[in-house]
Amino acid sequence: MKQKIAFIGGGNMAEGIIRGMLKEASFLPEEIYVYDIISSRVEFLKQEYKIQGCVSIGEATKEADILVFAVRPQDAENVSVQVKSFLEEKSIFVSICAGVRIKSFEQWIGSDKKIIRVMPNTLTETQRGYTSLCMNGNVDREMAEPVFRMMEAIGRVMEITEDMFDNFTAYSCTGPAYLLYLMNALIDAGVRTGFSRKDARAITIENMIGTAMKVEQIKKHPFEILDTMTSPGGVGIEGIYTMNEEGIYGKIMHSVEEATRRSKELA
Repeated sequence: MKQKIAFIGGGNMAEGIIRGMLKEASFLPEEIYVYDIISSRVEFLKQEYKIQGCVSIGEATKEADILVFAVRPQDAENVSVQVKSFLEEKSIFVSICAGVRIKSFEQWIGSDKKIIRVMPNTLTETQRGYTSLCMNGNVDREMAEPVFRMMEAIGRVMEITEDMFDNFTAYSCTGPAYLLYLMNALIDAGVRTGFSRKDARAITIENMIGTAMKVEQIKKHPFEILDTMTSPGGVGIEGIYTMNEEGIYGKIMHSVEEATRRSKELA
């Protein structure tokens, strides 16, 4: 059955979701509508993805089955008030605004509205990573099925309680940043040991992809796999010993802890 999926805000995250939806053919271009305050952005998305461009919030919102609210957090209240008068009783309001809680939207658009809060992953191009999701009491799992399907077009979906959203932002959404930092350190280490930067980069990428796939496929704890890769008096155990001596394990955990603290501050 044909649906209307309306995006209020057409930034990078909205574009990533739209791209994933169309790539997975989970929704059709004629079902997707977008409005952004910058008209040139609407025109770009319209031309790039053959979706429906709108010239006003009312045009995008009216008769929408799912309204994806993708504005800046600092603009959330003002735009919510504008959206309220156009929302249909059937509409599911889906917020991807970082740090804005469901209770705030209930105050702005009505406590009787169907509201889902989503924190999309940051790997939409690769359609990997987890998106978090929680719902208010007006939505059940069956109603939310199209929203799950929409988010599954950009990766996997994890339903969590709202009090874990700030932690999710710092741990999951920021997760690629930690891995990119480690990747760069390994690439620099490869250059230092004599490899060209091109070769060091290629080796590091293949090692990271292959290791992640191995952990996922054989379903063992990472340290169980590590045990099979460290022979007595060998090269691997020497490198692991040095990392332990430097306290790298604890420093990584502390970095995530500090990112979580900052995420809660911003919220």
